[in-house]
Amino acid sequence: MMHGLWVQDQGMVDHLAQLVPLLHECASHVTEGSFEKADFSFKKIRMLTIADGPLQHLSKIIVDSLDHRLLSSIQGLYGALIDPSDYFEKSTLRAARHNFFKLNPYLSTGFVTINRAIMEAMEDEKVVHIVDLSCSAAHPWQWLKLLDDFHGRPGGAPELYLTVLHDDNDFLAEMQSLLSKKAESLEVSFRFISVIGRLETLDFSNLRSTFQIKFGVAVAISCALQMHRLLLVDDNLSSTSIAQLQKMANFTQPKQMASSVCSPASTLNYLQTPSPRTPKLLARLLSAIRALKPNIMVIMEQDADHNALLFRDRFNEVLNYYAALFDCFHAVAAANPGRTDERLRVERMILREEIKNILVCEGVHRHERHERLDQWAMHMEESGFHNVQLSFSAIREGKENLLSFGLKNCQNKEDRGCLLLSWGSTNLYSISVWRQNRGSSSGSREHMLVQRQIIWPFQ
Repeated sequence: MMHGLWVQDQGMVDHLAQLVPLLHECASHVTEGSFEKADFSFKKIRMLTIADGPLQHLSKIIVDSLDHRLLSSIQGLYGALIDPSDYFEKSTLRAARHNFFKLNPYLSTGFVTINRAIMEAMEDEKVVHIVDLSCSAAHPWQWLKLLDDFHGRPGGAPELYLTVLHDDNDFLAEMQSLLSKKAESLEVSFRFISVIGRLETLDFSNLRSTFQIKFGVAVAISCALQMHRLLLVDDNLSSTSIAQLQKMANFTQPKQMASSVCSPASTLNYLQTPSPRTPKLLARLLSAIRALKPNIMVIMEQDADHNALLFRDRFNEVLNYYAALFDCFHAVAAANPGRTDERLRVERMILREEIKNILVCEGVHRHERHERLDQWAMHMEESGFHNVQLSFSAIREGKENLLSFGLKNCQNKEDRGCLLLSWGSTNLYSISVWRQNRGSSSGSREHMLVQRQIIWPFQ
């Protein structure tokens, strides 16, 4: 049994048992820079990935990423490996993102939970302005449902403004058309505001003007699967220093890991590289958001430690995290046979690019810097926000949405007022709600320590 999926053929079981240690062995050869040894591992792994299963699909992508990492020292290749917008048609990428939403039970669950939190925060407001910073993860379904929810609110819907940030103008136009027609049919006062761009390149100097937010209106910020892109840091270590750290990690890493036949999760019991304090780009965004005085800010993020400095740390976390996610998508496609092709496109165009970015890129080129919930708590508290517990209603609605997919391994659990969405025992996504600290325009180290002790005792 591998992450909850039964494999009935004994030959397949043997293949799966061999794949994980071979992937670790290959990663070690790549870290050492041994082309000959890595090539031999590549060939062995490819022989075991002929079968059509989630771990085989993931292994092909990891091998491709390791291959690129081995070649990344060649001048001119490094910067050309990652961004799918460089070589995918926008319409094709748009379709893949739509399929990602249909295949991923956690996205709609996150949107349901976020919507309920916004509804509760805006219970008595007459004018509401929502800012969606989800960019490529944005989906009209979330806001179509919110229009329905507001329409059914006792006392009627508020005057509603929605600003959406996205880099695809056609997507924004389609979204505006769908939502405007829905609002008109419900007789809800609604205005859609498009902002072309990406979160990491947004001008933070005057967000009120950029998002067209009027003074005095209630403001809600929603951001799904994008905040991690602002965790970019300037590497203070030279390439020589990083190489020395990598060698030290290789020396201390147990040799038996490569020969282990256990699941990827069993390899995560060694010291992880600590995350730095809140990077400047994220701090600037959160400072700009504080200036908007939002009633609520809701964040959904991948719950994984993909932001470690050392490659080996990231490799182990990638193997554990994406093995669970690929299992989940395989189960969704198995329950809906017509979605098999959709799953393959999502794996190739969405997940493959994420994994390659985590494993191949370093420094400012690496933007898929997913972090765990406790690390996000630190960033938010340092920046002058405090955690607000999700209500019982928000958690219940999320759970009901997740159960509607009929997948036993899809689970959600409350963690100190936040929500963790998991596949079996592996956490995949976190949802947390935040408000600006009263009487403080910025976070302080002292306030963060108090918050950790009283409200968010992670450490």
